[in-house]
Amino acid sequence: MKKWKIVFNQTLMISTGILFGLGVEALIGRLFGKDMVIEWPWYIPLSIILTGFLCALATLFLIDREGENIASGKGRILLHFFFLLIVVAGCGWLFGWYSNLTEFIVIAVMYVVIYAFVWISSLWMAKTDEKKINEAIRDIRDDE
Repeated sequence: MKKWKIVFNQTLMISTGILFGLGVEALIGRLFGKDMVIEWPWYIPLSIILTGFLCALATLFLIDREGENIASGKGRILLHFFFLLIVVAGCGWLFGWYSNLTEFIVIAVMYVVIYAFVWISSLWMAKTDEKKINEAIRDIRDDE
């Protein structure tokens, strides 16, 4: 159950991050005098959720790797980062999120920011859950 909770939370965070990034991109364009109107085909919101889900699924390969040395863990994170970049680039190409190199670079920058945000948020949520579990154990011990 814990793994699916992580996938669900990360899907929501990634999808929200993509939407937020698109909004910031439109705001920046608007501030620089471009007439920014976001018009999407009907499938774009679903493609954003699908991309978020695919990226969150890849995280399952990173968790619960006990007994692994630090170098292997860092290598796995680096592979995860580049694999997800390929997934996002592929989904972006497939669903028409970008049509030239400049638009791809914007998507890549958004990806890096969202990746960092999801990592920080996931670590924070895990630490919060750990504190709650430790407090519950402490309360049980105090009652005995």
